[in-house]
Amino acid sequence: MAPAGGGGSSSAGGGRGPGVSVRIGSGRFAGRELLGPPPEGRRRGTAAPGGGTRPTAARLKKSLFAVIGDELPGARVLDVCAGTGALGFEAISRGAAGCVFLERSRPMGERIGKNAERLGLDGVRLLAGDAARSLRALARRGERFDAAFFDPPWSEWEEGGAAAALAAIAPLVSRFVAAVHPASRGAPPEILTPESRSSPEVRFRRVREVAAGDGAFSLFRPAEPPPTGQEPPLTPIP
Repeated sequence: MAPAGGGGSSSAGGGRGPGVSVRIGSGRFAGRELLGPPPEGRRRGTAAPGGGTRPTAARLKKSLFAVIGDELPGARVLDVCAGTGALGFEAISRGAAGCVFLERSRPMGERIGKNAERLGLDGVRLLAGDAARSLRALARRGERFDAAFFDPPWSEWEEGGAAAALAAIAPLVSRFVAAVHPASRGAPPEILTPESRSSPEVRFRRVREVAAGDGAFSLFRPAEPPPTGQEPPLTPIP
């Protein structure tokens, strides 16, 4: 899995210069500013190791939380390819009980820690390293979450790695998975069927897709397994 997906905001820590300014939009930390990616990490598309974080566009993030915000109070959240943690921290601000962040880039992981300090949050968990490896470790430990965010570099959608990671996230989640992707290409599949034999009954269906600018998010929810040999009709996406 390539480094760093969505995430962050303002002036970069660690001596890497100023970044973009992104604030938490609602909840108990509304208006609070987070440390964001460095200027060289603000491009969309392929990310270089240790950088290349693409902040989730403010309008797209607002649209996403308008859809799922009511489901966050008390939820345990997983933020995969977390970047600087903006999605996970927004969820905590809106009432989530906690968040586990998965991030490969060491500089971005450090910013997640600094952002937690800025917000006065204790016990924020960061799993550093390859996302696929971290997901397997969570599965082995039997950890489960109510909701998950997934915002990888957009090149991962085109190359196929993101779809595989998305299918690996689904067995860990009970309510929904929100995946951020390009609006015009490389969209996720309609149905997620994890490859794990330990949970073949877990299937997630894409129930909604919302675009804002050149980005979009797809919302996946658990689907009942179809009868053997039958595939259910797809639900139209509003």
